[in-house]
Amino acid sequence: MIRHMSSFTRSLELLPLSLNWIENDFYFGTGKGLSAVNKATGKVVLTTNSANDTDVDVAVQSAQKAFKTFRQLTPSERGNLILKAASLLEERATDFAHLETLDTGKPFYESEMDVGTGVDALRFIGGIIQNYHGKHYDDGGNFGYTSREPLGVIGCIGPWNYPLQTACWKLAPALACGNSVVYKCSEYTPLSTVALASLLKDAGFPSGVFNVVAGDGSTGAALTAHQGISKISFTGSVPTGKRVRNK
Repeated sequence: MIRHMSSFTRSLELLPLSLNWIENDFYFGTGKGLSAVNKATGKVVLTTNSANDTDVDVAVQSAQKAFKTFRQLTPSERGNLILKAASLLEERATDFAHLETLDTGKPFYESEMDVGTGVDALRFIGGIIQNYHGKHYDDGGNFGYTSREPLGVIGCIGPWNYPLQTACWKLAPALACGNSVVYKCSEYTPLSTVALASLLKDAGFPSGVFNVVAGDGSTGAALTAHQGISKISFTGSVPTGKRVRNK
């Protein structure tokens, strides 16, 4: 892993050790080289390795293992974890906005708005999930009930233009419902998603519940084709969406 100088001093201090996150720690992929670029200057600020098929498999296996115990938490317990994450993101909003501006090139005030809407999404889902339950039916002496069950490992593929905001939109409902997640961030804007993974660890999320794999379309293809994935959440272009659908 090679670090490069950045014109944004604070953003440089926030750079992750790697662009992949598995088992609640930075994971050094074994795929081809991947660089994060300061969009204002075009200079590379971080170079590491992307996730290849083997690394994606490691992430999915980690998520499958974590799912077995994470699904046993009550909706209230999972909701409280998400609410804690919302509070931490709100506390660190300025740092995340610095990182988002470095990575996307958008004005700082827009990055602040994106962080704020991410906080809103986490707080909303963390609150409503605590009332998310099945129904009881009285049938004249007999009764029936429905039970809402998590699906398993959710594979998420995020876009380049709203990386942090979209990550919050995707992970919050998936985790709230008791699923685990493997998140493929855009290779063009990966920084805030990895930082968010570290924040979830600080909020108390167990190891393996949220994993990040970084890379180009080949990483996404490995994720969508993996037999351990129960559902895909995709945001991106129509042609790529068609390829995802056909997996």
